[in-house]
Amino acid sequence: MKKINNILLVDDSNATNFFNKTIIEKSGYAEKVTIVKNGKEALAYITTNGSPELIFLDINMPVMTGWEFLEEYQKLELQYKQSVIILMLGATLSKEDKEKAESILFVKGFEEKMLTKECLYQIIASNFGNSDSGISSEDTKFAI
Repeated sequence: MKKINNILLVDDSNATNFFNKTIIEKSGYAEKVTIVKNGKEALAYITTNGSPELIFLDINMPVMTGWEFLEEYQKLELQYKQSVIILMLGATLSKEDKEKAESILFVKGFEEKMLTKECLYQIIASNFGNSDSGISSEDTKFAI
């Protein structure tokens, strides 16, 4: 299976970051998982280190929210936005948040804040998988 080079977790919750990072690392789908606490740190990370392939973005954070991050992200040069998948994470899935996320071209989805191994598999398979990827449903059967 081809691994994702880098996944960026943007969330102010230490517990959520720990849980999601553990799910991702145990899955073996990513070479590297990076954590930042808010949208401002995410922008700084991207412009300093280059873009990750996948961003899990929380909505409600101090300093800079997920929505504010997306406004600033749109202004970045194309080199920072090519081949990046952004998925919004939220504790609540309000109709308004879903509609707002769906209206932003480079946001590919909206998921519950705590990832599951099945959800992660679906995200990887639908955005990075192909018939040659070697990813199968058996890959979701890792121990937590």
